[in-house]
Amino acid sequence: MQISQWLHAAGLSSLELSNAQGTHFRICVETAEMPTDGSEQHNALEPSSLNIQAETNVTVTAPYFGHLLLHNPATKEALAPVGSSVCTGAIVAILEIEDVTIPVTASSNGIVADVLAKEGELIGYGQPILTLQSS
Repeated sequence: MQISQWLHAAGLSSLELSNAQGTHFRICVETAEMPTDGSEQHNALEPSSLNIQAETNVTVTAPYFGHLLLHNPATKEALAPVGSSVCTGAIVAILEIEDVTIPVTASSNGIVADVLAKEGELIGYGQPILTLQSS
């Protein structure tokens, strides 16, 4: 609870840490108002306080052009394989042009439903890369 309060106070919805060995640690928090006085919300799971939304698909598109990398170049681990859960701002792919790399980030929290482009493919600006199923 304390970490989520710190993230909320800093205006962040997620925190991601990784090391050269490919270990990833990701924390995502809801954007609902959180108590700041240290007290917990005891009715947080009551039906009247739930924010229920229909599932929708969100397409993640290329913010630039370049060759698509779906795996971490250092560790060779998949960045966002189908079925994985991602947070807003998490790196889901990388665009590479010569020595320049540009991260492609998730525009919302969700589960990777489909990868629409292939590893190494030359991607243009705005081209769909993957879809996220959000709820």
